[in-house]
Amino acid sequence: MIKLKKINFLKLMQILSICLIAIALEAPVEANDADEDFSKAINAEEKRIKWGSEEFKKELIKEMSTANVALFINEHLGSINEPSRLYYKFEKKSTREDNFVGNVVLNIVKVDDDDTKHITFRYLKGRNKVRFPPQIGAKGNPIFMLFFERDCRDMQRLTGGNALFFRSRIRHTIAATQIEETEIEFNNQKLPGYQISFQPFTETKLKNRVSRYKTKKFNVIMSDKIPGKIFRIETFIKDLENPDDMVKEVLEFQGMRTNKELREKYKKRKEDNQS
Repeated sequence: MIKLKKINFLKLMQILSICLIAIALEAPVEANDADEDFSKAINAEEKRIKWGSEEFKKELIKEMSTANVALFINEHLGSINEPSRLYYKFEKKSTREDNFVGNVVLNIVKVDDDDTKHITFRYLKGRNKVRFPPQIGAKGNPIFMLFFERDCRDMQRLTGGNALFFRSRIRHTIAATQIEETEIEFNNQKLPGYQISFQPFTETKLKNRVSRYKTKKFNVIMSDKIPGKIFRIETFIKDLENPDDMVKEVLEFQGMRTNKELREKYKKRKEDNQS
């Protein structure tokens, strides 16, 4: 694992503004339900163009935290070379609201000649469903930004605060966080991984609004050995004033199926039903 230099704060402000655009673009919209409607798609790699020349990119990356590089710069989808679906399980446990388990699907509809992807999303169902616009030109896995965006809007709903504030605190904290090596277990195999752990609200001055989130901890676990590289994202809250008040949310990678595999599986199931 390569260690990077400490952050240059002048350059960090440039980086943060770029990351803000990236996250803001993921805001839920009332999109067309058709899985392959890209009429309102956003360019997932637009932020990369704003970096300027390749030399400028390299200089900026030297000054970035390893967490920023892992999440915003690395090309998570590079190993996926055909239309596929990445499956995640979402689970929420809360003492204030209903617990639930749901599914999140990242659908890579098309792989372009430059290896960028066209992506659509199915993020939960029913009253928990969040709609996100499709993306084109994607190289990174946007699932972590979707998780953060939903989480910020949830905190806004529960506290009356502003989602922009929560988003900004998360973004700033990531920019000052380094990755740590770890190990994951997937499909009965132990694989090398790395994690990004941070608490965005420990220094906040808006205590009356976010006291419940004072100890909220985010943990993003990644591995280069799995498709999309993002293995698990989790948050945990335990209220300082009420120890019985807790919330835990986990999004965990379940596996990947190519569209070809899905078609073959469907065909076999259809033949079995007819026999």
